[in-house]
Amino acid sequence: MPLHCIGERRSPSEIDNDEETCPSIWQKSPDSILLDIFYSLKACDLVRAAQTCKDWHRVCQDESLWKGLMQSQWGVKTVCLPPGKESWQAEYRRLHYLAPTQLSETLTDHNDEVLHVSFSHRGDMFSTTSKDATIKVWSVGYPTTIKYSKDFRKLLSWDFTQFSCFNQSDSMLLVSSVKTRDFIDRRGFVAILSILHDFHILRVVAMDPSQLFGAWLDDSTFLGGCLEISLDRFATTVQIESFEVQASQLAELLSEGCSDMCVEEGGGNSLFTFCSETASLIKFLTVANVPVHPNDPDDLSDHYSDSDMEAEGPGDRAADENMEGNFGYENEAGCSSSSGVRASGCCVDYSKCGSACGSVTKDQTASTQNMIFVTGEFAVALHQVGFKNLSPSISLDNTKAKPYRDSDLSSNSDLDELGCEPSQEESHMVVNFSNNDIQLRRIRKSDKPDHLIDLYGHVTGLCLSNDHRYLFLNCRPWIGMVDRTDPWATPDLSPSIEVRVIDLCTLKDTKLRYTGHKGFSPSTMCCFVFLDVSQDYVGSGSEDAKGYIWDRHYATLLATYQHGEGVVNAIAFCPNNQEYLVTVSDDNTIKIWRSKHLMKGLEVTGHN
Repeated sequence: MPLHCIGERRSPSEIDNDEETCPSIWQKSPDSILLDIFYSLKACDLVRAAQTCKDWHRVCQDESLWKGLMQSQWGVKTVCLPPGKESWQAEYRRLHYLAPTQLSETLTDHNDEVLHVSFSHRGDMFSTTSKDATIKVWSVGYPTTIKYSKDFRKLLSWDFTQFSCFNQSDSMLLVSSVKTRDFIDRRGFVAILSILHDFHILRVVAMDPSQLFGAWLDDSTFLGGCLEISLDRFATTVQIESFEVQASQLAELLSEGCSDMCVEEGGGNSLFTFCSETASLIKFLTVANVPVHPNDPDDLSDHYSDSDMEAEGPGDRAADENMEGNFGYENEAGCSSSSGVRASGCCVDYSKCGSACGSVTKDQTASTQNMIFVTGEFAVALHQVGFKNLSPSISLDNTKAKPYRDSDLSSNSDLDELGCEPSQEESHMVVNFSNNDIQLRRIRKSDKPDHLIDLYGHVTGLCLSNDHRYLFLNCRPWIGMVDRTDPWATPDLSPSIEVRVIDLCTLKDTKLRYTGHKGFSPSTMCCFVFLDVSQDYVGSGSEDAKGYIWDRHYATLLATYQHGEGVVNAIAFCPNNQEYLVTVSDDNTIKIWRSKHLMKGLEVTGHN
């Protein structure tokens, strides 16, 4: 029986009904039969079938076909579309055609391991740090070109640059570095460079512990810290300080003919003092401007069933043991507040916190500013996320105040002014291992985190969503028994990393998990694996020589990014175009990944 509608590319209704023409079986086939047949087609075949005739085109638009393709190709399990998404067909096109999965460029200008990548807020530049101790700023385009570069090994004898981030106006770049080769001078540093003035260094300050990395408090103020270890009490103290950078500083430097090599020893304004009797430290400083009344339709905790919460990934799924109830139930190691009373459901009333120095939203009354950091009960295990509110009195008044130095404290009135508690033991011997300096210092009153969330695993990286509503963390869960009474214990870590998501408006775990990436380094030398998030995607590095990308809504693995041997240390999405992504690795390379849509526009057919 001739298939006229296929052979002549005509609709069955257009076929003549004369005696010489036999009716087509497709002409009388109900849509249900066609759907059953089309369910077995791949997407490319379905598109071709839609071009056959009007009836087939209509049937090929059926949403159940495209939803089935989403399930079979990417393992999407959710039964409903995410908020703001128009159709399953459009979603298939987004994942297949608009996700950044195609390698377009490989940059080899670094001559050692590349450790971190960060985009400007406008998305027209990105910066990279490396063990070659350089900081490079790249112009986004095709081909990608170097805009600025500075070698801190030549300038300041730094061993490597480890982290960088732009301020909100993209006028300055914060670069944190480590100097490790000199035993007498082992510490971290923060340098501020002017993007507007030919990459001139505006300010350089010492920072300990170096893994604070540094963070912008507002457009002209950044955070750092100093570390002291008490010889009398065997306690560690981390002082969080703020440093202001004014545009007038550059004019003064140029007029006075100052060199770039002027390094400041302290001089910051004291914000918080964290003391620990277990030698644990504060790391991963981040500042979040959390919306008080979020208008986010994508409430991650409400749209997915428990069976959909863990992302599909290669290999074994990461264990979710001990996580049930950590953030919403009464348990000693879950969520706590500095007052000693557990907040109901770990929910913070941000309306009482005020707002300060918000750089994300123009309406400062709509957000509250919080400092986020990672710490732990152990000397080496970073298993807790801490939160400290940056109220207007702290972020505005203290950053403008005269900086306090321990050498200035000569009376009890000075201690009272700093909020320190007078006691019989008003001073103690402290050592700064960064420069082997031992001094008699006044004892400061310790601040406590407003809230602590225990993750029962080692945190290897964190980032904020674009609206600062969600905190995404890379975590390697503990395995086996953990002795929490021993501060020097080194818990065994799972080789599987999982991305966890915390709602910063409620301080609750959303229970979403993005899994598949790996971590093999021991807990005593656990690698930092940086991650990033865009509107629709989540990306992370991994210790198996790959980068990973998941769909943010469906929590399903979309693709991996292959590098050479070593760790893919970081991944970053272009903030104004999530079809553009950058990965950096121990193989000394920077790889640019674009969507098929962008590749077609560039007419790039091969790899550069």
